[in-house]
Order: sequence, then C-alpha cells, then structure tokens
Amino acid sequence: MTLEFPETLKSLDGRRVSLIGFMAPFDSLDDMSRCMIVPSYVGCTFCSPPNLRQVVFVTQGKSDAPEKTYSFIEEPSYTTGIFRITHPDSTHEGKEQGFVYSIENADVVPHTGEAPARAAGHATPNGHNNAQSTALLPPATPTDLIAEVSKILGEEPLHPLTIEQVTAEIFENQIRAELEVSYPKKSRPMRSQAFSLLGMLKKPSDWLETLAGIEIEQRVATSDVLGKRVLILDSVPLNHPFVRIELVNAIADAFVRQRVLKNEIEKDQIPQKNEDIRLARKSLRLGIGKTVARRYARSLSISPSFPPPDEFIREEKDLENAYWLDRWYSLPAFVGPFFVDFLIGPTGPLKDMQSTIVQPPSSMMEFLRPPWYQNESLWKRNPVPHDFANELMKNPPDLVDVLGVGGIIPWLAKRNSSYSARALSGKWAGDRWALWKFSDDAYGILLETRWQDETSALEFSAAVPKHPYQWFFPHKDGSSTVRLLRGSSATALNLFDPITQ
Repeated sequence: MTLEFPETLKSLDGRRVSLIGFMAPFDSLDDMSRCMIVPSYVGCTFCSPPNLRQVVFVTQGKSDAPEKTYSFIEEPSYTTGIFRITHPDSTHEGKEQGFVYSIENADVVPHTGEAPARAAGHATPNGHNNAQSTALLPPATPTDLIAEVSKILGEEPLHPLTIEQVTAEIFENQIRAELEVSYPKKSRPMRSQAFSLLGMLKKPSDWLETLAGIEIEQRVATSDVLGKRVLILDSVPLNHPFVRIELVNAIADAFVRQRVLKNEIEKDQIPQKNEDIRLARKSLRLGIGKTVARRYARSLSISPSFPPPDEFIREEKDLENAYWLDRWYSLPAFVGPFFVDFLIGPTGPLKDMQSTIVQPPSSMMEFLRPPWYQNESLWKRNPVPHDFANELMKNPPDLVDVLGVGGIIPWLAKRNSSYSARALSGKWAGDRWALWKFSDDAYGILLETRWQDETSALEFSAAVPKHPYQWFFPHKDGSSTVRLLRGSSATALNLFDPITQ
C-alpha cells in the first residue's frame, strides 16, 4: 500500500511533538513501555476500534534501562516525543510493527487540562476494573450449557459429560496430572535446562510447576484428558460472565477431546511426543473452544474478553524467570481461533471443523500459514531426523525434541521485534534440538534448523539471540541449514571439542 501524507505532517517528521489521547496496551497492561495512543474514549479498543490513521505507536524508556516498566494511565494522557511517519525506507520500530504513525522516546503523563473522560467498559456499569458491579447472567444448568455448546458445534457429545464444582486443590491437581502425562518425570529437568540454555528461562526451574503456574493463573474451568469431566472452581460464581464463558470453553474442549481420542483409537495412533505436534493439537482444541465461547458470548451480547470476578484470585507467576516460556506456552491460545476463522469464517458452521479434527495440522507452522495446511505443496517441509545428533558425541544426548516455529518466534523476539521474529520464522522448514548433561552444573545443547532457502537460513542465523557460550557450525554455500551449539559455561562448550576448534 502506498502511503501519502499532507505537508503539515511531513514537516513534523523527526520533530518533538505533543498530543492528547487515551492509552491502549500493545504488549501487556503490566508494562506500557510500548503502547498505543488512540482517540477512543471507550474502555477497550475492540469496542469501537479506530482505523490506522487514528492510532499512534508509542515507545517509552531508553535502551540503557530495559528493565524499567511503565504503568497504564486510565485518564487522558499527554504524550510528548519524537514523531515519525512511515516511509518505504523507514527503519523505526513503528514501521516494523505495522503502524503509520509513531512517537519515540516518549514521556506519557496524565493530562491535567480539559478532556473527555474515558467511558466505562461495556456490561460493567463502573468500568472494567470493578468486577463486583457486573450484572450477573441468568442461572443455567449443566444440561442447558451442554445443549448450548452442542447447538453451536452442530453435534452431540460422544460420551456423557459431567460438570463438577471442585476445590482449588482438586482443580490444580487435574492440571498437573495432564502435564505429567505430556512431560514424563525423567525429561522435565532436562527440558528446563534446555529452555534455560535457549534463554526462554532465565534459570532452570521445576518444569511441571512452572507450566502449572501459567495454567492455573489463567483458568477457572478445565476438561479432563478423556473429555468426560469438566471441572470448575467452587469459589467463583457460575453466573458471572467471565466464569460462564470459561465454562462454555471447557465444555467445548471436552467435546473436541472426545472426537480426537476417537480418531486416534480408530487410526491406532500412538500419541506424539514431538513438542511441535503437541502444541499444534493444543492449538486446534483451544481454537475451537475459544470460537464456541465467543459465539456464546455474542449470543448473550457480552464481551468474550470479560474481566474475571473478584473471587478469582490469580496466583503470582515467576514471570521474571519464565516470561519467554510463557509466550511460547501461550501461543496456541492466540493462533488457534485465527486458524478456525480462516477455515470456516467468522460465522461458518463449526461442524465443518470435523474434517480438521480427523486430519489435524502436524505443525504450528500450519496455524501461522493456514493456506499451507490446505495445500502442503506451498511449503517445503524438511524435518530434522531424531538421530541427527548421534554422531556429534560419543554419548547420546539426554533429551531430543523439536522446538518448532512456535518456539522459534518467541526465541527470536528476545533480540528482534515481534514483527521481525514472525517474518523470519515464516520461512521455517524443520528443526530439532539435543541436550547433553556433562556434570551437575555443565550442560550443552545442539540446535539444528532448516529453512525454505539459503537466504532465509542466513537471515535466521544473523537474528539468533546472542549468548556468551555459543558457536555456529560454518555455513556451506547453498545450504539452508543452520546448526549451533550452546553451553552453560565456557567449560561446557569446550566439551564439544574438537568440533568447535
């Protein structure tokens, strides 16, 4: 698209300007280092989203203080900084993130002069931050909710489904039990070490408890692995909009789990342990469940992003240690609904997703490139074999797995913008990593990635986050493969000798 600007705006490009608007989050409400300034007075931008000409991308803070965070401002905001407009040859972050206008090195403070007040959010008389004032929904029995989900999905459950209110202890044990099945006990310490070496964890931690913390912090309802039970916390009101939407989501997930299990039994399939496949299956389930929940919310004229009730007390997560792991683990919840929408449209019959359940995507790449799911000839799949590391060392690795494009994206985002990380990862063809434990405090990891062509391989290599104990295998002309080693220390990296010499 060609962008044209009036002379009045061109004359401001690169100059210090000020404007008054309302803050909207870009990354998270917890840190507004990167945010948007919009003219809308509503409580959230999806209520009446402004167009690109009405949104300014704002960055606060300086590179010498990356740890500093900035708070959300509820009132009208007075923003001052260097104004940028997007040209074809622009290199500023605002362009990389897809914005027309940006303000860099900004100072954002509450505006003290006359300005309209931000309107309260929908369905909450006093705004999103006052959950107690929320109008509760009419009561609904478990039978009613199962029937509602059945109507939206266009099918009946394969097996009877029960909904049980349980204590927080039982609820959390259910979540941990499912994680225990996905991640065998012996593999968890090695997996934590691997993600620590990749920088997704600042330091190794209890793998099961870290993931359980991410899950528990977000959920009030969940289905079991067989799709026959839905558990919901007994501490939350069932007729609260947030709780009802989450419960409908869990019921839909149970429906899908029953279908997936039936399909695996009929095909005599062994559940895949490949992490990329596991996340792809999870993305499909979450995509269908969230779509059902959104349609249910729309039928009641409430927001699918309703704030939780005060009774839902979120546990404190170790985000400082697990921030990038959280982004990796939470990706399926974001890409799943978009994949469903691509296949059937915003109002298409969800029954049409049955063929996708029978033949699900085998890689997270197909969620990021849905046309590739429909036509595999559009992309080159080049998986790394499981025994790729066997000849590297005398001893076989302690753990081998696939990082996948779903892991490559947050990993690259540690050094690059989110937009650049997604663009670079879009040429992924396959990968696999292998971890060795040399001693109690010495570990090494080999990561081999394969790309659509040599150019994309070289671009990936240049974008890899820096690490003090890292070594790249020499690039061969024409190769679309990148191999690198990392050690937990210089001593650990040297244990790969003579390879690194």
